[in-house]
Amino acid sequence: MFPTHGRGPQRRSKGTGIRAHGKLVVIAAAGLSTIACTAPAAMVPTTSKAAAVQGGDSAKGGEAKKGGEPGGHHGEDRHDDAEYWAEQAGNPDTEHGDDASDEGSHRGGDGEQREGGEHRGGKEGGKEEGGKEEGRSGGAGRGGDGEHEGHDEHGYDERDSHEVKCSPSALASAITKANQRGGGHLSLAPKCVYTLTSGQDGNGLPVVVQPITIDGNGATIARAANADHFRLFEVGAGGDLSLRHLTLTRGKSADNDEGGAVFVQPAGRLDLDHTTFHNNSVDDIDFDEGGAIANEGVTTIAKSTFSGNYSDNGGAIQNRSGLLEVTTSKFTGNTADSDGGAIHNDGGTTRISKSVFRENSATDGGAVHSDSGLTEIEKSLVSCNSAENGGGLFSDGGVFHIRKSSIVENTAFGDGGGIVFEEDAVLEDSKVHDNKATLSGGGIHTGLSDDDGVAVRRTSVKGNQVSGDTSTGGGIFVDDDNEVALTHTKVIDNASDEAPGGIDNNGTVTTYSHNKIIDNVPTNCDGSANPVQGCDN
Repeated sequence: MFPTHGRGPQRRSKGTGIRAHGKLVVIAAAGLSTIACTAPAAMVPTTSKAAAVQGGDSAKGGEAKKGGEPGGHHGEDRHDDAEYWAEQAGNPDTEHGDDASDEGSHRGGDGEQREGGEHRGGKEGGKEEGGKEEGRSGGAGRGGDGEHEGHDEHGYDERDSHEVKCSPSALASAITKANQRGGGHLSLAPKCVYTLTSGQDGNGLPVVVQPITIDGNGATIARAANADHFRLFEVGAGGDLSLRHLTLTRGKSADNDEGGAVFVQPAGRLDLDHTTFHNNSVDDIDFDEGGAIANEGVTTIAKSTFSGNYSDNGGAIQNRSGLLEVTTSKFTGNTADSDGGAIHNDGGTTRISKSVFRENSATDGGAVHSDSGLTEIEKSLVSCNSAENGGGLFSDGGVFHIRKSSIVENTAFGDGGGIVFEEDAVLEDSKVHDNKATLSGGGIHTGLSDDDGVAVRRTSVKGNQVSGDTSTGGGIFVDDDNEVALTHTKVIDNASDEAPGGIDNNGTVTTYSHNKIIDNVPTNCDGSANPVQGCDN
């Protein structure tokens, strides 16, 4: 069932042993216990009137303490740590209140209060007390210079938005008319299910080619279960689609198409706020990408949820040479047959902050796979994901930056229970705890190409394990000719069946300032092909 990969920078072959379609895969290999994921912690109310956040997860703080020791908060406001944002991430159930996921948020005639003081107009014109709308950062009124109060970001008056009756044909007609008049603001019937029974040119709705905002009001857009395969939206050249408080489900792209629910062309833009993508997929006859979203343009995502989506690459999102920005969102139970159970970055720029990745699965990179381009993850929780290699994260190209995040309780059937680095990377102010693998690198595995390196700073690598006949490097495995630099880092209480249990160094490990490599079993570093300076064997 488990692959036997040679150690080195070469690309690993794909396997089929963990295809799970959104369910966490458990290990049954000899000597490696079943992954035991911590139950989500109870959520804290965000305001005195708000109910507990629905569906959040808790990390245990990914930042470093004063003096460079991991796990503390630097005395900063709690809004800046991974635990807080892990608790807050995700899209609350619309039937239980839409805005419980952000402190200070509220709905009603006064609109929605966003982080940083931004105020979003509601149906009553979005005016604050005194009749004036609060502006964005920098004091500009909503809609940009010269636009009057009450306009949305595209300049359309929200008070004059077009209400769309509960009919899929009415929705298609409204989008067509909005395109024809150069854009528009559509308001869907509250909690209506717009069920699409047929598509055209691979899409269930007209291609968006103008700035269009759709306020879902808790509505759902779904492909009929027995309908032919088609995605729900395509954002074409010049299109700028904003979705709010909406659920997209059962989108299924036809063969050779990308994006189960939404495809964003290179000159298109997509903006999501409080949007749920559930059970979308791409036809798996050929090699397809982006179970929920395939982005080749610009996509920004806030306070949204992705669950149960499936594709070959990018179970939830495929970012191909585009710009993807994700914040305060949650990814659970998404699956990729190949790379990136939740997100696959292929040559683009992907920035992720204050988000949760839980119980996603893939062949490489259970949660996130970086394949060229730039991938940044900050203040996020990567927990209980699974893959053959890189149970949580996998870097296969470009540059990977991970900051103030928790990579915990992930599982790999091969290398890198928490993380696999095969290209340049920075990991700092983070926790890599309690991950498991069957071959090498329970916490971190490096298999770098020539001239690549990994810098690990102010990070805790603790409680990870590998278990197998020749498994080594319970904490960190450094492959031949690889270069890893450790600064103010702890490698503690990791375990492997064969020595060393802490760091197995087959390349070059350079240590700076104060590091702790202690209490690993059967040894800390003894048994490595090359020594590790400062390691107490």
